[in-house]
Amino acid sequence: MATTLPLQGREVLLVVLTVVTLWCSALLYLHVNVADKTLNGFWGTLPSAWDHPEPNYLVSHGIGEFWSVLTTIPVAGALLFYQGRRFAYGPKVMLIYGLTCCMYTLACFAHLTLQRHVFSTTVTAVMSNALLTFVMFSHVVHRALQSVLLRLLIVAVSEVLLIGTVAQLPYAINHGGVWTLFIVQAPGVFLATGLALMMARLSTRKEEKTTYDLVFTSGCLLSSAMVLSLVECLIGFEWGYLQNFWGFPYLHVAIHLLEQLGIYIFGVGVAALEVLLLRPKDFQNAKVSQLRWLIYFYCEPSKDGKCSVTATPSPTEPSGGESPPLIAEFINGALDRGLTQRVEKRPEGKGTTLQKRKRTQSPGVASLAA
Repeated sequence: MATTLPLQGREVLLVVLTVVTLWCSALLYLHVNVADKTLNGFWGTLPSAWDHPEPNYLVSHGIGEFWSVLTTIPVAGALLFYQGRRFAYGPKVMLIYGLTCCMYTLACFAHLTLQRHVFSTTVTAVMSNALLTFVMFSHVVHRALQSVLLRLLIVAVSEVLLIGTVAQLPYAINHGGVWTLFIVQAPGVFLATGLALMMARLSTRKEEKTTYDLVFTSGCLLSSAMVLSLVECLIGFEWGYLQNFWGFPYLHVAIHLLEQLGIYIFGVGVAALEVLLLRPKDFQNAKVSQLRWLIYFYCEPSKDGKCSVTATPSPTEPSGGESPPLIAEFINGALDRGLTQRVEKRPEGKGTTLQKRKRTQSPGVASLAA
């Protein structure tokens, strides 16, 4: 069986350059071919309730918010989608990655045009992607969430509240668009970050701790973006941009960069959650790896396109021996420490039952394995 090569720097560079080149070519075309600035802007959408602090059409007559468009080019989504296809994480992970690409593409068009319906769709897509992740993976948090009906009910109520808020709030208050972005996104981000921290501290199996640490790191970055979003809502329209530097909106650019990095790490965490916690028997040599500054999730697919279940001998065992799948290099031996055997004696005459239980698993995972 051929071994899959680790992610190469040239692959990452090719993905990033391809996405950036396509978008920058389109923006350059608009810049060159749009000569006149009309009263309502080239796209005819001014004034807009979704207007951000960045001055409109200042850099180019064809681009509503130039800097905001540049920093929402779907780099994070493209990298995740490429890695998902390359390492065959599975359809659930790929669905989230695909929607991540879509929501960033919508964000680009929203800042490009300031069109209200595009902005509304963007915000709805961002939160719907988060709710989809909740439906597919939240059962690892608590046994109660193993009920599909309960998860669907939570999502249905959340979607109704989301759509109602996005349809009304931006047009009800001053600078309603930026306030809507904060009000809709911040509670879920803070809650998810807190849950990830709790799960990371409660977990003693290293593969669980590795997964939840990734999600917590992502949450910290996204929470930082939400804090800056609140600052932008409060003072951004007066102090959040540099008029003499082509209207550079430093607050909003910082928010976008934190979000891109946070969502990328969250995507790596989702892959780890699927592979290390939910489908460990379907993968071998699965681990969180690193390419210089870039982390990613590695596994070895077999010839049929699915990851092999064959275990790789550990360095301490003779060739041909059996051992558990390797996880990340810095969590060697985690499976041995995380598994224990407990003998439970039944009443006299009913024999003895030998049960293997994973005592250190999070509640949802433990009940799935029992």
